[in-house]
Amino acid sequence: MKLRRKKEKTNRNGFRRPKIFSKLRDFKKDVLTLPNLLTTVRIGAVPLILWLLYQDSAGSRITAAIVYAVAGVTDYLDGYLARKYGEVTVTGKLLDPLADKFIVLLTLVVLLEKHEVALLPVLLILAREFYIFGIRSIAVEHGLVISAGPGGKWKTTFQMFAIPFLIITPSTSFALFGVEWDLPYWGNILLWISVFFALQSAAVYTLTLKRRLFESTHHEP
Repeated sequence: MKLRRKKEKTNRNGFRRPKIFSKLRDFKKDVLTLPNLLTTVRIGAVPLILWLLYQDSAGSRITAAIVYAVAGVTDYLDGYLARKYGEVTVTGKLLDPLADKFIVLLTLVVLLEKHEVALLPVLLILAREFYIFGIRSIAVEHGLVISAGPGGKWKTTFQMFAIPFLIITPSTSFALFGVEWDLPYWGNILLWISVFFALQSAAVYTLTLKRRLFESTHHEP
């Protein structure tokens, strides 16, 4: 029997291309995209925001709020650009939700440690994220992919608006502008709205997973 030989790719001069070039091309296509770079910038902003919060001066506070707001804009841009230019990648699907969780949860924990945000909404948000991680693991085990619904997107949006308001305290606004704006009051309202959407989206995700699991087991031969 004649063994079939796999044809190796050659360049225009007839030379064989090393496999490393194809791997580098795949790496560039999946990882080195503009949306993924924006997501990486958002992750890189997290330690800067936390460091600025611990400096605890008026200048560092307003800078932290600005950096956080810019990071929130990149959260919108990376998804928009990925869909527009067809650059939705596996790496992006992994990094984007991780970046959101890093910047939101770590900032809230620091604000909680500084007694600038209530314990209950932070606990509910943390519990929701651990719960969603658990049931997503169940979905993966059954080969199911359940995309985020509108509630999850609204949750992220309200959190992105709430946290800069929580960062800028009345003393910060007075030191910079001579007026004591109670922005944390509005930040807490926005944070509680995000808690509502967090719990609502978790319930929708659970019901969707339950229905999909029932359908998959029901149609098994």
